[in-house]
Amino acid sequence: MKCIVILITFLTIACVRADVQDDFRYLTSIFAGVYDNLNQYESDIRRGLPPQDRHLHLITSVAAEDVPVLQGRISFYLEQYLNGSQSDLIRQRIYSFGIDTENRINLKLYSLVDQAKFAHAPTNSPLFKKLTMKDIVYASGCDVYWTRVSGDFFRSNMFNTCVVPIGGAEVLIIDKSTLSSTYLTADETWIFVKNGSVLKVYPSPYNMTKQISHQRPAIPASPFSVDSTQLIGFDEIFKSLVQGQPVRYYLKTSDCTASGGQGVGALPQMGGFIDTFEYFNDKSFGPIPYFGFSAFIPGRNASGGLVILLKEGLVYKNGDVKLTLTTLSVDYQTVINKQNLVCRIGSNASSGSAMFFSGGRTIKQLTTFSSFVSALQSGAHVRFSVNYGLCNIGVKAIGGGRIEDYEVSADGNMVKSSQYKIITNYQGEGYVEDIVIGSFYSNSSAIFIASDVMVDTNNDVYVEEIDCEINGLRPGGGAYLYQVV
Repeated sequence: MKCIVILITFLTIACVRADVQDDFRYLTSIFAGVYDNLNQYESDIRRGLPPQDRHLHLITSVAAEDVPVLQGRISFYLEQYLNGSQSDLIRQRIYSFGIDTENRINLKLYSLVDQAKFAHAPTNSPLFKKLTMKDIVYASGCDVYWTRVSGDFFRSNMFNTCVVPIGGAEVLIIDKSTLSSTYLTADETWIFVKNGSVLKVYPSPYNMTKQISHQRPAIPASPFSVDSTQLIGFDEIFKSLVQGQPVRYYLKTSDCTASGGQGVGALPQMGGFIDTFEYFNDKSFGPIPYFGFSAFIPGRNASGGLVILLKEGLVYKNGDVKLTLTTLSVDYQTVINKQNLVCRIGSNASSGSAMFFSGGRTIKQLTTFSSFVSALQSGAHVRFSVNYGLCNIGVKAIGGGRIEDYEVSADGNMVKSSQYKIITNYQGEGYVEDIVIGSFYSNSSAIFIASDVMVDTNNDVYVEEIDCEINGLRPGGGAYLYQVV
């Protein structure tokens, strides 16, 4: 397992352009984030590859940190986890970028003498400000250089000087990796110095998608001059939701497959706003990643009596869209009618029975508690997302929605808001009130109390406290706030 720990000497890239300062600024603005090769890992399993030929499931978190001892450079703290679990920490490094005397973007790698002290350190931790050169060890000979190949694409370069001991032998590491604002591809070659043979202990390259972005977003056009944009494919829809964009949907029900209930042959076309969502990427929730949304709408039956229409949608990574339409009595005790729709996300603007749209609004990430409160006080449209896998529960799920009704504490140090919806009780019979109460604090912590409550008895199906950090990139983090401008 020790061989695995040095896997990410890779994040390396170089620049030999005249405008190296611009390249340097852009690269360091997109580097921070959370990267995950889950798609590649699951693809190896589906293909039936033997365990020794599969890629490991790796998660890499990178956060910008203030490291005064590395004066004049922009530094990041990197952690890497094995088996997709933040508790299985296998790598901790400081990655420090600068421009050298030959006008190249240069990356220096440092290990920590006391790694346990820094494990799962929160972003903007004072620990890094107190570092001295006695607390870190420079990886001599392993400097890497970054070249900007095109606008959003960088490639690494490394001289044949990075020699490290592995299993009692000297091994030369050669890095050929790529980086963009949305992914990282890591490709290392290990060569025995003694005889020149290649050491292969894992498949390469590793293709990691950025799950959480801490880049400085480009400023799009004014929201008043941007038309609604159709989102093509699951990834575009999900990315828009996570990054705070308002998303609407439209179902051409005549092109969907309908079953169950009454009136299947005469369903109207349907649309709506995805106010809140929950994304699941864990085998315990099903074999295919998906996100869900719901709405409950009062209506009248043919006799004029009041009923409730419950709409529950599931959007799958394979392109399927499933919508369950349940007509309930006002006490949620009697199912009057239930219909199921199966639709498909379009592969282009004119195909598919399920269409999703983003308003193309300017999204401003609120990185401090004070900016969050100021946005609320100014009447702004504020949204949030939470990556629960980076909070204390470690579940591979992401939720989000609009902060609509809220309270600000008398001392101004806490904002409380809640989400409420009626959904099917997936842990038993009947229907539940799904309630999430979020509290955001001036010390950058965020606590969510999630619960499902039976609509007929008011008994709790479950209650769970989830402890996070605003703008966090590691366990204890995971809560993000956005202003829709």
